Amino acid sequence: MIKFPLTELLDEQACYEWLLKILHPKGLHCPSGHAIPAGQAPHDRQRTPIVKYKCRECGKVFHIFTGTDLSGSHYTCGQIVLILRGFLQGQTTQHTAEELGLDYGTLLSWRHHQRRGFAHLINGNLPDAEAEMDEMFQNAGEREQKRSNSRPTKTTRESTQRQGTMANDRPPIVGTVGRNSGQIRMKVCDNTQQITIQPQVEVTTLPTTTVYTDESDAYNRIPASGRERQTVCHSQREYARDEDQDGFCEVHCNTMEGIWVGLRNFLRPFRGIHKKYLYLYVAMFEWAYNLRWIDFDFLRRLLFPPSTYLPT
Repeated sequence: MIKFPLTELLDEQACYEWLLKILHPKGLHCPSGHAIPAGQAPHDRQRTPIVKYKCRECGKVFHIFTGTDLSGSHYTCGQIVLILRGFLQGQTTQHTAEELGLDYGTLLSWRHHQRRGFAHLINGNLPDAEAEMDEMFQNAGEREQKRSNSRPTKTTRESTQRQGTMANDRPPIVGTVGRNSGQIRMKVCDNTQQITIQPQVEVTTLPTTTVYTDESDAYNRIPASGRERQTVCHSQREYARDEDQDGFCEVHCNTMEGIWVGLRNFLRPFRGIHKKYLYLYVAMFEWAYNLRWIDFDFLRRLLFPPSTYLPT
């Protein structure tokens, strides 16, 4: 990926005003909620256009990033805009840091902090009458662990490929997609046992939903929850079936399997992700897939700590 720094080509004032609209859609206020009187001069102009104001009512000194995850940052407005753009488009942290001349470790910490902030916000049942469920196994280990010099046997390798778990560094990702809404839900799990998969079925689909899966035993409890289950048998090379003989093969989970291609392409540039942080990257992909177009509300959630989100 070619590095093409743009910081010097960006208008700092324009970037400042764009960030102001995101962080303070009703106008800049002090941390106590007091508005800045019209015509009030800044208290400190050392980092123009990021100027500080002193509230005339409570005496607090504040600026555009006070109370946000950027409150102690020394990044310029142009750098912040490019960092957000790079993160949301799946650019690697290493590439962003080198392109903007920033510290990699600091940038990586901020990236993980951002993703923790909204990963827990992805929840709720999909409203669709029909949904597909499937699982994908993603290689994700621990970078600091020592690798064994002994080569695993063929039986061991085949077993690992068949049964990925968090313990053997191939954590499964369980995905659900609604056929009408097109929305997805994903979760990184420890394994694909029924006791692990069934709760994910119930938190992502309605009790009246028809769920389409492959023949995996992990989904055998679906009918017990009141949901209808339709399956295709991949082991017998069956990938779609016309159950009602109307000329349309409605029994399949190909939509979800196609989404796995998108997720793998999203994860590939990072060239290895620690399994501890895999759920953060999966959450980012899920948000991007569901939103398609980034809006101000999403960016606001990204820049405010979850406990203090409800900005002025």
